[in-house]
Amino acid sequence: AFCSSSFAPCRATPCGSASGSRASLRSLAALPAPPCRQSMGAMAGDSDVASCAHCGQPAPLRCSRCRSARFCSPRCQRLCWTSHRSHCIDATEAGEPTAPQSRPQPSLSSAAPASVASVAQGAVFGAGDGARAVAATGRGDEWIRMVGKDAFPGEDAGPPVRDGLEAAQKVCLERGCGGFVFWQGQAFLRARPSAELAANAQNAAAATLWLPASALASARGRASSSFALPASLPELVVEGARPVEKRAGLSEDEMTDRFVHSKPVVLTDAQREWPAQSKWTFEWLGANFGEEEMPVSDLAPFFQQCDRGKIQTVKVSMREYIRYILGQPNGIRSLQKSDEQVFYGNGWCPFMQHDSLLSDVSDRLYCVRDSVPRGDGLARGFNTSLTKVFLGPAGTISRLHHDTYSTHVWLSQIRGRKQFICYAPEDTEHLHCHPEDDYDGRTSLFDPSAPDFNAFPRARNARAFSVVVEEGETVVLPSRWWHWAKSLTPSITLMRNFVNEVNMKDYMQIMERAQRAKAQRK
Repeated sequence: AFCSSSFAPCRATPCGSASGSRASLRSLAALPAPPCRQSMGAMAGDSDVASCAHCGQPAPLRCSRCRSARFCSPRCQRLCWTSHRSHCIDATEAGEPTAPQSRPQPSLSSAAPASVASVAQGAVFGAGDGARAVAATGRGDEWIRMVGKDAFPGEDAGPPVRDGLEAAQKVCLERGCGGFVFWQGQAFLRARPSAELAANAQNAAAATLWLPASALASARGRASSSFALPASLPELVVEGARPVEKRAGLSEDEMTDRFVHSKPVVLTDAQREWPAQSKWTFEWLGANFGEEEMPVSDLAPFFQQCDRGKIQTVKVSMREYIRYILGQPNGIRSLQKSDEQVFYGNGWCPFMQHDSLLSDVSDRLYCVRDSVPRGDGLARGFNTSLTKVFLGPAGTISRLHHDTYSTHVWLSQIRGRKQFICYAPEDTEHLHCHPEDDYDGRTSLFDPSAPDFNAFPRARNARAFSVVVEEGETVVLPSRWWHWAKSLTPSITLMRNFVNEVNMKDYMQIMERAQRAKAQRK
């Protein structure tokens, strides 16, 4: 996600002359890609070979920004970026990581055990049952990865497997183990049931806990009702909330005027002629992009000030996540802590690897001036990183925040309905927000769907806007607009951050400030 050092409404006049705008665009195109998309190479002194943060294979290369995460190739680094980004930034702010100790099992950090509580009750598979579950479901190729986790360290079920990740998966299933921990190119098998391993996962530097999805699914039961999620949820009534205007046929000048005066709008015709309107179904995504690995989390977006030890993020295939959304047997449902805290896939950036997907949608709206250059090379990477696909079941929530780098944002509902509760920039002082960071992103724990005015007394003075964005509609929010969102039905959303002449100056100032802060930390 993307917003300025001040929180006044957008300026009343566009910034800069025509020549100034052209210079800004040249600067924008020349900016480095987001952290960790820069080139990666082996660092001096990297004599130890850890495991790849994406695939688990031996990884001689280290992220050049945080110098903590290890990868076997630049491709794995790119594929891992959506989940590694926040950890990369946090690691850089915290300083250089401590090298893992050399011992025949993952070394646990001093952090408290992750709160992966309340795994589903019912039948639990013990030794040998994992293999039977795979035989019954035919789904032995699906795995759930808990990165940076171990469970029951030291309880190895036999000698480590040193022949690579595929061999470890095969041996794990053949022996009926509940999972394995992959660390420094070796797999340490765990005999305990998969559900028990997940429930007792602990922080472990450079380790990855691999769990067979079929065993987690079998532990929950065979009945389809065991996996069902709500098909729809009611709209929330927000006392005193004002509506967001819905319009069609806006001109570029009319839309730009809305950015100048900081007025959100819902466009009812922005998806006209998009093939995705009929083409993009959950089944279609699962069939065509089922092998894609994506991070899914039970809290979103990540709040670095308070989420450590609370958020649960796992990496799964698109195919497994689609099963979760549709209520089909899957391994993710067993990891869900409560009926209300569902897993949200809000980090899929497919357009760098899959150009063809852009022919189904557009990264530009017909009435919106978007100054981000397309082009090739760095410009292409930067442009595609600003467009994402969010998907999830009914009940996924984006907690209250405004986007970083002072960018505008639009969110288009390709499937499903989503409710947005929004606040203008001038309400920032009332929302009890966390301190701003170098990227000007702001977050707040105030929940407008269940307001606690005892804990957040100033929030009484904030004036909410509420709107349900229907399938086929697009909400456009000017820079620094706070938004909280909840899917009322299973949902597919196309999201785009962008800049134009209204917020270009603020964007460039924040980007330069972030670059200076980064240089000072080195």
